[in-house]
Amino acid sequence: MQDQRSPEEVISTVPTVRPYRVKQVAELLDVHPATVYRAIESGRLAALRVGAGRGGLRITRQAFEAFLAAIATSVEGEVA
Repeated sequence: MQDQRSPEEVISTVPTVRPYRVKQVAELLDVHPATVYRAIESGRLAALRVGAGRGGLRITRQAFEAFLAAIATSVEGEVA
């Protein structure tokens, strides 16, 4: 079954924001990249593996925002 959408409609659904690299997330959070890898391995931060072999990891903006919200919630719970 073929997609009936025009090429413009398909392109409009592609996110314009590129996913973050682990290093970028680490810099934004002011932590070591190993800390970001641990969050990914534990399942607290969702990531996509791209490329062949081991590939690279990419974090979508939505996943990063969800991670930040979860961190904020856990910090607020500890303070209260």
